[in-house]
Amino acid sequence: MSAGQVALRPPLTPGEKYERLAFTFCRMGTTGLIAWAVGPALFVLVVALVAIVLYGRSITLGVSWSRCFLRRPTLIIGAWAAIAAADAVWIFVLRQQLPA
Repeated sequence: MSAGQVALRPPLTPGEKYERLAFTFCRMGTTGLIAWAVGPALFVLVVALVAIVLYGRSITLGVSWSRCFLRRPTLIIGAWAAIAAADAVWIFVLRQQLPA
């Protein structure tokens, strides 16, 4: 490729667009988990639920691989579902508050 030429990527499929957005929420959720001691638990719950919905949509559109650490969207959904369930129990059943 000579100077001035631009390499063009093929356009993203609808499934790839959802996976890209889901990956963003996966990163936000991971950041929230890491910052658990100083951040609100509700943030992690909301982000986990959004990531589940977006990964679910990307699966229905044919995506079977993700840039997320677990790689398979079904595994990612399972992990975030477990985290969301534990977080919901923490917030609503145990009525625990994180230190401010």
